Amino acid sequence: MANMKATAATKTAAAKKVEEAKETVKEATKAVAETKAEPAKVEEKAEKKTEKKTAPKKTVAKKAPAKKAPKAEAAAPEVYIQCFGRDGSLQTVEERIKAAFVEQGHRASSIKSMKVYLKPEEHSAYYVINDNFAGRVDLF
Repeated sequence: MANMKATAATKTAAAKKVEEAKETVKEATKAVAETKAEPAKVEEKAEKKTEKKTAPKKTVAKKAPAKKAPKAEAAAPEVYIQCFGRDGSLQTVEERIKAAFVEQGHRASSIKSMKVYLKPEEHSAYYVINDNFAGRVDLF
């Protein structure tokens, strides 16, 4: 008899579990049926979302990409001339050449190329500007 009570209890517990499973299946089929019937609602919601997204957009000015700084060119070297106990720099020689060129009636801005020939034994610097004009200035 004790066995009968135990089996009856397990049968009722099993029956409850079966009932719960049936209810779960019913709920799942209802959910599936609703999702099959809801595509129209889902499409309407999607349309509303796109309408909201396509509302007038604020135009934001795009920033131009930052320009990279040009690579710094190597600084022009300072060239000094020492000969026979005298000192001079190439920069002062260039300034003297430009001044002499301007004295001849030319503009300093018209200089496109300049070649300088140093002759320390003569204390002179010879120059050729734009392959047309030649001259001489004191080196020291």
